[in-house]
Amino acid sequence: KPVIKTMRRRDFARSSLSTALACLLSPLRLPAKGESTGGNRRLLKPVHDQIVCPWQPGHPRHDHQLIFPLDQRRLLLVWSEYYSQSKAPATKKGFSGAGDHVACQISSLISTDQGRSWGARQVLQPNRWKQNVKHPNLIRLSEQEILFSYVGWDDASQRNIYLRRSTDNGKTWGEQRQISEPGWYCCNADHALRLRSGRVLIPAHGPYAKKYVGGTSYIGGNLHSFVFYSDDGFRTWKRSADSMTAPGRGCHEPAIVKRIPSTGDLLLLWNNVASPSNWPRTPLTAAISKNEGKTWGHFQDIDARETFDAAYPSVTFIGDEALIAYYSRSTRWKRDSEITLRIYQISQFYR
Repeated sequence: KPVIKTMRRRDFARSSLSTALACLLSPLRLPAKGESTGGNRRLLKPVHDQIVCPWQPGHPRHDHQLIFPLDQRRLLLVWSEYYSQSKAPATKKGFSGAGDHVACQISSLISTDQGRSWGARQVLQPNRWKQNVKHPNLIRLSEQEILFSYVGWDDASQRNIYLRRSTDNGKTWGEQRQISEPGWYCCNADHALRLRSGRVLIPAHGPYAKKYVGGTSYIGGNLHSFVFYSDDGFRTWKRSADSMTAPGRGCHEPAIVKRIPSTGDLLLLWNNVASPSNWPRTPLTAAISKNEGKTWGHFQDIDARETFDAAYPSVTFIGDEALIAYYSRSTRWKRDSEITLRIYQISQFYR
């Protein structure tokens, strides 16, 4: 049995600055099953609340979203939009059973009023794979240059990370190229970032293999998290020298802790429930750290509906507001989901 070497969290944090893995708040650090941290938390009241990607018979599931500023006026919402291939699409809302592997494309909407309303839908990346394409990330390199990464899924052994580049602020996109070694990977939406040094990070996870993480079929466990990175913008990509794992299924779906531009503090959004099964995916909680992640406070809930899942959040700061989007669904639904957008004044996180 091979010895699995894990990377010390201190070293990982130094190399990726503001990267926090999903196991940061592992069940070992949380209270007993069914309880969540932060005491008697208040529910934050948004200044704007909207289902931006609603359930539709032909598009019964929406998730893995991000909101990206194109310029001073326009915001680009990008998300994973699943679509029905049936001649008779679902008619009962929430019960199409659209699982992770079903047909999906990456679509987009544009807002010109800071997220209050959205224009016509456009397909940003069509599905060219046997199963689907999803998990979009957008990274700005300059005023006109943007990187667009995503995951194309063929089968249980081939689920790879691809990249396209725009040099005209998203009007057109260059040819697709694969940046991962052939294998099975996942890197969720809104998790990539560019450091002040210029290094670009794309956190990812995959099943452990002796040759490299991701170099084998996924069979339900033994997941390791690591980072793909580029020091020349996009031309060459390497992977972190080591990886992290955790008990159970492993360490997976690594996330990014966002820094609030106006204060310099860190904002963490996560499903604040201590459950071995991770269900239900509620509440969705916010916390603030004023000392680079050593301690956390100002625990408040974004969504605490007991009969709804609220998960996979993204956050974008525009002026004095935070735009938080996440997938939501009734716990009675069968895998279908919508995307909810809630907008807050940044000052609300400190009350």
